[in-house]
Amino acid sequence: MHLNVNVRIPVARVTEADFIVPLLVDVLAPGSFVEDAPGDDLQSEFVVGRVWAERLDWADAEEHGLSAARICQQASPTWTHVLNTLTRKRSRRFRKDLDLNDFIGKFIFVHETLLHPEIEDRLAVMDGVLNSISASETLVLMHYEQGQPHHLEDWEYRDLGFKKIARTSLLLKDSRYRYPFGDAFPGGRQVELVANAEHESWLLEHWDGLIADHPSL
Repeated sequence: MHLNVNVRIPVARVTEADFIVPLLVDVLAPGSFVEDAPGDDLQSEFVVGRVWAERLDWADAEEHGLSAARICQQASPTWTHVLNTLTRKRSRRFRKDLDLNDFIGKFIFVHETLLHPEIEDRLAVMDGVLNSISASETLVLMHYEQGQPHHLEDWEYRDLGFKKIARTSLLLKDSRYRYPFGDAFPGGRQVELVANAEHESWLLEHWDGLIADHPSL
């Protein structure tokens, strides 16, 4: 499998909105080449997974003298909720119980994740996706939705290094810390799936339903 990461960064950062960077990751599986196969099935790769996230370039914004609170307020209620959850209201410094580094370069919020149900090793795929969009001094967050069929199981979140923030519905992954899957497979783990046009059609159809409230995508 391969990952195609689409990142849209403004050439010049002028407004607060320029420091929220959209990230769209496509998970691609190789197609099977069979004689007399329909034309659509002769593609070399098919989209079998997709992840949509946004990155807040926190350190860059501070260097430009911009307020993180203002950036989050203008971006969306989700980003405002993230900021209010991570910081103390008056000081806007990080909550002590979260044990966060004073210097955080970037925040990533994963809005939606969808993997084709025939992908058995979702853990390895998500580890690859997260590594492709995050780096050191990065916090990754997402909503915790238990029981949703297109989301990971609790143990999978834990193996990826996510922890639930107390009294919230948010999960947090701090890039400073080691995590079980990364320790066991530092170079990732190979995922095998031979795909066809039906896999991609399923993914795109269900993806459109997930992001129906986000026409900008």
